[in-house]
Amino acid sequence: MPVVEKYSSQGKAHKISAVPPPEQVFLEVEKVLEPVFGDASSSATAVAPVSAASATTAQPVVLYSKRPSANWVSAAAACHLRISIMSCMQGNATSQAQNTTALMDMVPVMEGQLSPNTKILFVLGGPGSGKGTQCALIKEKYGYTHLSSGDLLRDEVKSGSKLGLALDATMKNGDLVPTEVTIALLKNAMIKSSSNLFLVDGFPRALDQAEIFERDILPCQLVLFFDCPEKTMEERLTERGKTSGRSDDNPETMRKRFHTFVQSSMPVVEHFEKQGKLHKISAATGTPAEIFQKVEKILGAPNASS
Repeated sequence: MPVVEKYSSQGKAHKISAVPPPEQVFLEVEKVLEPVFGDASSSATAVAPVSAASATTAQPVVLYSKRPSANWVSAAAACHLRISIMSCMQGNATSQAQNTTALMDMVPVMEGQLSPNTKILFVLGGPGSGKGTQCALIKEKYGYTHLSSGDLLRDEVKSGSKLGLALDATMKNGDLVPTEVTIALLKNAMIKSSSNLFLVDGFPRALDQAEIFERDILPCQLVLFFDCPEKTMEERLTERGKTSGRSDDNPETMRKRFHTFVQSSMPVVEHFEKQGKLHKISAATGTPAEIFQKVEKILGAPNASS
């Protein structure tokens, strides 16, 4: 990060979100490179986009000529750089796909199916927004089965299973656990519980997670979003850090978590807002009990939620 900060201060660093699919990420890369090497559509060459399907197999990048460039040296440099970047992205996509397949092969298959009357409630909010406390209150009053993707991953690691060891190695390497694996663990936990009311805490964290969850499991009925200013959340986490013993309750990690939430999770909030499923609850002020009163107004009487 000091390297990034150094070049940011020099105006040379360009931050690009790597959450979208490779072809969308590369479009952002091209926007950054355009002032340096020129527009691909007006120079001698252009790169064929990589589809999600072709990203898992080693395929050559196809170049085609539109018209001669006045500066063929610059065009050749642009071509070489684009090929290098796309080759790197293809290699990463292939590696990620192979890792996902290997991990998915370790996930146990849970017998059974979810009831067609299953109701799913997503609970979203930034770190320190108080969503964990509210989830506990919802579970107590409404009888929801509380599921946390983070807890499920940690429990699998603690179990010492083959999958747990692989997940531990993945996370210690600084890599993200593939969405498909997290969702498979959630689905197994839902089937195992025999419940038809589920409270999914802090998930989905990114738009692709929401789409895959609803494709592979079921659509959610409701989304609660606990809205809280970053300053307030930081104050709460700082106070919690005095006694929690959690390694991520420190200023540097907090800022990273806030940034990740804004970059990845806010598009999820907007997605469900457009569907009319999202209920935004101000969690900036008030006691947990006062904030829970707002939740009760949304969920209604306990028997209305079951």
